[in-house]
Parts: sequence; structure tokens; C-alpha cells
Amino acid sequence: MLESAVTLFLTGHRELAAAHDELYPERVDEGIPLSLTLLYPFAPPDEAEQHFGTLRELFADRPPLEFSLVRLAEFPGAVVYAVPEPDDELRATMRALWARFPGYPPYGRPGTDPPPHATLGRFAADPDPDTLTARAEARVGTLLPASFLVREATLMEMHAPDRWHIRATFPFGH
Repeated sequence: MLESAVTLFLTGHRELAAAHDELYPERVDEGIPLSLTLLYPFAPPDEAEQHFGTLRELFADRPPLEFSLVRLAEFPGAVVYAVPEPDDELRATMRALWARFPGYPPYGRPGTDPPPHATLGRFAADPDPDTLTARAEARVGTLLPASFLVREATLMEMHAPDRWHIRATFPFGH
């Protein structure tokens, strides 16, 4: 089944993006850069366009997001990720998106409130999961904090199993 996601591309830090690609190589093959997911899964690709007006309005009513990735953390047994701070506007944006699209709960789990995070590696996909956190810390630790000003949200969709591309972008207001 093909999927879509609403995300924030985290650009402007080449070395951090390279570290993401090294630690999470499956994302390179999938076409997903260093990013922070706002809502996954979203509408199936053949239904996504009907939501463009709502997405455009939602993001136009919100200011650009400014935060830094400041440290590493993990969802035990799942992923290692970079923590964004401050996260109040980021969380408010995520929650507004979830409220606007209750039929697409975050990570398919109704009633949850997952924290914002920029995944850097997934334990199940890593060739040496026992060392993933230590390798991430060694590779990324000196690159943090990394500051971002994100001016648009991106709708990505699968065009083939595990192959993603950009479908649309939605600018934040000012």
C-alpha cells in the first residue's frame, strides 16, 4: 500500500545531512532526506490532493518554525533521533495538523501525542543495532546544536513501495 507523509525538510547543515545518510542509509534509497515528520501516515497518494486546500490554509496561518536539534535520544528498540528545542511551536503545529485530520492519527495510533523528533537511525534496519546509539553520538554529537528556520511543510508520497518523492510544499505564513 502506498503512503504519504507531511514533513519538514531540515536543510542547511551538510555534515548533519551526511551523518543522517550514513546512519540511516535506507532513507537514501527511499528518497527521504534529514527531516522531521509532522504527520505519518497521511492520506493515500490518490486521495492527498483533495486535502491540499486545507493544508495550504493550515500552514499559511502559522509562522515559520525555528528550533535547534540539541541532543540525541532514543525510542528504545525503535530509533535514535535528534531532539528539537524549543519545541512549543513545533508541537502546536503538529497538534493542529492532527486535529484537522483526525482520520490520520500520528503513526496510526489514535490518542497519542508523540514528541517531535528527527530520526537518525532505526535499530531494526541497522547492521549493528547494539552500537547504533554510540555511533550516532560519535558522528552527530559534535554537530549539535544545529539551528533551523523552516519556511514550508512538505507532502511526500510513495510512488512505488519504499520509494518517495515530493508531491507538494505548503509555505508557512509570516
